[in-house]
Amino acid sequence: MKIFKKISLSLVFIVLIIYLVSSLNLNSYSNRNLDKILFIDVFYETRCPDSADFLRQIGNLKSKIFKNVYITLVSFGKASYTWDDDSKKWNFHCQHGPQECYGNTIHNCLIDQKPKFEDHFPFLACTMENLMESFETAALYCAKKHSIDYEGLKKCANDVKGNRLLHEAGEKTNKLDPKLNYIPWINVNGVHTNEIQQLAERNLTYFICSQLKVLFKIECNWN
Repeated sequence: MKIFKKISLSLVFIVLIIYLVSSLNLNSYSNRNLDKILFIDVFYETRCPDSADFLRQIGNLKSKIFKNVYITLVSFGKASYTWDDDSKKWNFHCQHGPQECYGNTIHNCLIDQKPKFEDHFPFLACTMENLMESFETAALYCAKKHSIDYEGLKKCANDVKGNRLLHEAGEKTNKLDPKLNYIPWINVNGVHTNEIQQLAERNLTYFICSQLKVLFKIECNWN
């Protein structure tokens, strides 16, 4: 009887664990409440004026906001790709031409080399401050300004690794649900709605602070 009782208790415990795990949705707001973190994913492209405007808003965020905000940048946008059997590489076609494909690849290479947001964002944003310049001109200036090894980035971008990283960014973009039809495309805690998109683009600081207040009862210090 004691053996059966132990087995019964074990089964109850296992069922309880399964229920708790199945009740958690990793993309839901309720699960993120546990960590009090707002996860913002930004899908953009390097020669897009709207993307540049949104990255400028990110750059204007006060540093204390990042205690409760985690931003992930994915540089691909409305590009497409096909596999080339001869070169054994992916061929990419970007909305704003080959220069954008190159810029997207450089961005993905730096994000791979320096995964911390504070380490890669200044260079990424800098390269998009003046879209009238060629990407190469902007990148050279920004690399010097932010102490980035641009030769290393170029080597990555022109190699198999850069090709793979851009394809991975494309895969992430193509798996979005709903499908991306606008750039930049903004997800918050894995969720995209027209309201999120419009409010975040209109005033990112206000949007983040309102979300932190509603979801986590965290008040922003506006001063």
